[in-house]
Amino acid sequence: MGKREKRLKEQQEGLLKQAQKHRLKAETEKGRKDTTQGYWIGEAERFEERASQRADVLRKQRKKR
Repeated sequence: MGKREKRLKEQQEGLLKQAQKHRLKAETEKGRKDTTQGYWIGEAERFEERASQRADVLRKQRKKR
């Protein structure tokens, strides 16, 4: 595994972990002015989308070989 593949894999795992934390906050925390449940869910979706993009790039990298 090359440096780029390793970096992409670690980024993907980190983004998914962040998304999981945000979903947990949406379920457990009471909303405030700037951090409502919708905010936490939106953040989680954005993290999941970026993780999906990293997975696509990683898949393309592996196909090139």
